[in-house]
Amino acid sequence: MATNYTSLEEIPRIHASLEKSFRNGKMQNVAFRKTQISRVAFMIKDNLEALQAALAKDLGRTKLETAFGDTNSVLHEAVVAWKNVEKWAKPIKASTTVTFRMMSPKVIPSPKGVVLIIGAFNYPIALALTPLISALAAGCVAVVKLPESLPTVSPLLAALISKYLDSSVVRVVQGAVDQVTALLNLEWNHIFFTGSTRVGKIVAAAAAKHVTPVTLELGGKNPVIVDPRRADYTLIARRILWGRTTNSGQVCICPEYVLIPREHQQKLASALSSVYKELYPNGAANSDSFGRLVNTASAKRVSETLKGTKGKILLGGESNGVFMEPTVLTDVTGEDEIMQDEVFAPLLSIVPVNTLDEAVAFINDRPQPLALYVFTQDSNFKDKITRNTRSGSIIFNDTMIQNVAPGLPFGGSGNSGYGQYHGKYGFDTFTHLRASADTPNW
Repeated sequence: MATNYTSLEEIPRIHASLEKSFRNGKMQNVAFRKTQISRVAFMIKDNLEALQAALAKDLGRTKLETAFGDTNSVLHEAVVAWKNVEKWAKPIKASTTVTFRMMSPKVIPSPKGVVLIIGAFNYPIALALTPLISALAAGCVAVVKLPESLPTVSPLLAALISKYLDSSVVRVVQGAVDQVTALLNLEWNHIFFTGSTRVGKIVAAAAAKHVTPVTLELGGKNPVIVDPRRADYTLIARRILWGRTTNSGQVCICPEYVLIPREHQQKLASALSSVYKELYPNGAANSDSFGRLVNTASAKRVSETLKGTKGKILLGGESNGVFMEPTVLTDVTGEDEIMQDEVFAPLLSIVPVNTLDEAVAFINDRPQPLALYVFTQDSNFKDKITRNTRSGSIIFNDTMIQNVAPGLPFGGSGNSGYGQYHGKYGFDTFTHLRASADTPNW
């Protein structure tokens, strides 16, 4: 066992201590919740350089990417929650009939209790702290399980959480499968999991034994539909390639494959080749803005997937250790090996179709993705795609902005998960809406 892993014997004791703290009512005080939320923000601001350096070491991540995907989003969530939690936590007067008005019916937002948050390696700060902020705002106490695959980031984040937050309401567990198994054997009031669909099903099955509500933030193969009518291929290529190469493709909402009418495939391919040279004039291997895969096991898996494809390599395809060059494949079919599972690497497949209607059918024949991206200037086509497909989110003429746009819920659909968070949506996830009425004694 790694020296920083939490012992299996300690995990039930952590759970019991948090249960005791919750029952003592400490989190009923909204001012105390706000203090903890503000300390999350100060934790980030005070230690920004150390966190940036740790992510650079573990993932080859640049400061800009860390700001975009990790630290800025946490700071934003903290500010939104701090400003609004008093309003969110107030009882809501129910809209009722005259007959029941004298009973003062209302809805009381009540914290669910002791919750478990299981983060992921690709954005380890945001995927641990954003749901934690929501849980704290709702008045819950929490265990945060950090990813074991980040030997620098996770111990640092664990130490900072212990330093900045009240240990009677937030605890950290570090470890791998044994620790997660021990956690899932316990009874929680809510589990918030970010990770693969395969593991998400295991978490959901374990939670079902205790009738525990779960939020599953999973992944999937996110499609792009390109409408060739009035298409600006350079702009489209730039936005798709940026989305696919961010964090070396290790983002659950990355575009994975492009559906485009067959006769227009070459136009998009040419644009992608030109844009690649713009983004990485000396090649991605020599770029200080392109990261690395999380570990050699991930790199080996991706390399094997690439070897098995029957698609044609348009650009890229080279790998070295945990470096995987941005790669674009053309003439990929739906039956190809690379189309069977989420790749989680900077590999983009172009799947030519005969018509845009065929593109819609192609998507609907597969598990619901976390994101669907559509490039079109036709408002009728936008409406058609929205009405005739299902996905966690649908974005027009861009990629990945749904994760950072204030006011939008973030969550999946079908195999890409269920439940939502960010802002008030996160508060609601960790809140039980408790019906209440008070009948007069007349």
